[in-house]
Amino acid sequence: MTNDATPRNLLPAIAAGDTVAVADLYDRHGSVLYALLLKILGDRPDAQEVLQESFVQAWRRAADFDPRRGSETAWLVSIARNRAIDRLRSRNLRAIREEEAGREIPIDARSVDTDGGAERQAILGELRERMQAALAELPEPQRSVLELAYFQGLSQSEIATELGEPLGTVKTRTQLAMKKLRERLKDLGWFDDARRV
Repeated sequence: MTNDATPRNLLPAIAAGDTVAVADLYDRHGSVLYALLLKILGDRPDAQEVLQESFVQAWRRAADFDPRRGSETAWLVSIARNRAIDRLRSRNLRAIREEEAGREIPIDARSVDTDGGAERQAILGELRERMQAALAELPEPQRSVLELAYFQGLSQSEIATELGEPLGTVKTRTQLAMKKLRERLKDLGWFDDARRV
């Protein structure tokens, strides 16, 4: 690294084979990217793994970095965020497959959990139905922004691009939708703390 007041871009050096620059890149950006990944994924082991994957990808694609198109930090954030969203999608797909596989397994009455398992499943089924009903009551534009955000992992700016709508419109629709869901499901206590949303 240089001693200049403005740090140099390390990616061109990495593209040229400078292995010391890889360590410097991690030292410079690792903590910021880890905080971002932890916020997106909510799981420390996943965040650490995706952080490592992100730096490996940055190392392999360092030659693709173009400082005229954005900063080194923005480029790395983009890689990390995309990998985090891929991880979220993978988690969701795995959960869906596990649920589908569970439905295909025949239930033997002798193996049913008598310590509340059936009751728990009934409660979860009722909650699922209430959530689906609450979502169905939303106007289609509001429901669309929530589905794109929570089921496809898109940011509000990506949703705006996807729908061809102004970012402000997307933000307003999201706020209105969440307010309606909060009111409809307030007896569940899910929205008491905004951080849970």
